[in-house]
Amino acid sequence: MTLREALSQIPDPRARNRQYPLWGLLALILVAFLSRVDSLRGVERFARANPHLLPHLGLRKAPGHTAITLLLHRLDPEKLQAALLQVFPEADLGEVLVVDGKHLRGSGKGKSAQVKLVEVLALHLHTTLAQARAEGREDQALLELLDRLGAEGLKGKVVVGDAGYLYPELAGKVVQKGGAYLFVLKANQGELLEWALEVFKGMEERRLPGETEAVWNLVRDGEVWTYRVWASPYLPEEVRAFPGCRQVVRMEREVRHKGTGEVRRTVSYALTSLGPEVAEARRLGELLLYRWEVENRSFWVRDVLLHEDACQVRGVGAQVLAALRAFLVSMLHRQGVREKKAALEAFSFNPLSALRFLGLYAV
Repeated sequence: MTLREALSQIPDPRARNRQYPLWGLLALILVAFLSRVDSLRGVERFARANPHLLPHLGLRKAPGHTAITLLLHRLDPEKLQAALLQVFPEADLGEVLVVDGKHLRGSGKGKSAQVKLVEVLALHLHTTLAQARAEGREDQALLELLDRLGAEGLKGKVVVGDAGYLYPELAGKVVQKGGAYLFVLKANQGELLEWALEVFKGMEERRLPGETEAVWNLVRDGEVWTYRVWASPYLPEEVRAFPGCRQVVRMEREVRHKGTGEVRRTVSYALTSLGPEVAEARRLGELLLYRWEVENRSFWVRDVLLHEDACQVRGVGAQVLAALRAFLVSMLHRQGVREKKAALEAFSFNPLSALRFLGLYAV
């Protein structure tokens, strides 16, 4: 499905003033963001400065800032997200889904509360499958998202997340839907953490059958990163009572600077429903690191290159723009664009190329 066809499926929430087609306004925002525009005022100026783009977007004249803003605050972010995903119907989403929270920092200016989102991201595609606004605890918003993904949405998938999602109700929901989980264990579950520490005290003294260990190094930016991971299926009764739990994981990370010799060390723990027959220590360590891959390859691009942190749109409008920016990150990834900053600079010099990139060029 083309982007235009997908955007055309979104119900138009406007009762009046439909002189600008909905799909055209959303497509204009996407083209402008690819061209390094960082605000809705900038989208208006971009449209006025590039009148040759408007016929390709079904627009007879450049829309004003008010028309764009009113539309964003009336749209349903859930329906927008579902429509955008139809552009990738054939995509293999892979087996790993990463759950993460994201603050839209600019949305909290003035009296407006900062918008906080919980997002489920397909690691392979680097795009957001679903997002929900978190009013309280993040795990409650994630429960809503899991229901939205449907009965088959988690089947055969591994859900990876930080300590904010390690709650019995949530873990049980993942397992019930046919998925598996790997959640970081911190002081938010103090008693569980104490029992996990006991497991690895015993493992240091003597390895039992089924317990695994892995060590590997990475060199990046003049530093040597050493990871050492232990995984044990021998769980105390208190840990076995946690829904679906099969193994407890310990990861040590040591970072040594080649030039100065400075060393930094961190230790983290996690619980998983993956058994030792399907996931040994190395695999579990790699899954834990995937959380940072999403931060670096998706959220960083949105915040720094697509100016999401600086955007001061409030409320629902901020959530809608987050979905549009997430879609652009996915498009860049799908098209094999490695140097994303250079690509956006090229689009800013030639906005028509951004239009072609999105498949919106009308012959």
